[in-house]
Amino acid sequence: MSTPHPHTHVDVLLSAQDRKDADAVFGALERVFPETKSGHGPTEARTPAASESAHPTVWALDVDAQTHGSGAGPVGLRAPVTADLSGDPHHVHEVETALAQSFGVDERSSVSGDQELEVRLRLTARDAAAGGAAGPR
Repeated sequence: MSTPHPHTHVDVLLSAQDRKDADAVFGALERVFPETKSGHGPTEARTPAASESAHPTVWALDVDAQTHGSGAGPVGLRAPVTADLSGDPHHVHEVETALAQSFGVDERSSVSGDQELEVRLRLTARDAAAGGAAGPR
C-alpha cells in the first residue's frame, strides 16, 4: 500500500550530465523548502551506461513546498540542467519561483491537467542566462 502524496508536494526530476549540478539544484531547493530534507538525498535513476557516459542521469526529489526557509542566492552550474516539475499548480509555481532565485530559468513546456501542472524548465547559471535570471512566466 502506498502513502498518499500530499498536494503540497512537487515532484522534481532533474536531467543532468554531472552529479554536482544536480546536487546544486537540490541544495538550492532544500534551502528554500527545508522540509524537503529527507536524510537520504535525491533518488538517482541511471540511464544505461557508466557514469562516464555522455548520457545524462535523472535525479528525483519530492519537494515539500508547504514550508519556506531562507532564500537561495545564485548558484553555479557546469552545464544546463533540465527540470521537470509536477504537482499542484500553485506549488509548482512556488518551486519555479524558488529556482529563479538561483538559476536562469527558461520554461520549455507546460501541460495543465484537472488539478495538476507539469512544467519543463531549462536551468542555467544566472550569469550564463541572457540578461540575468529569467523568472517564471
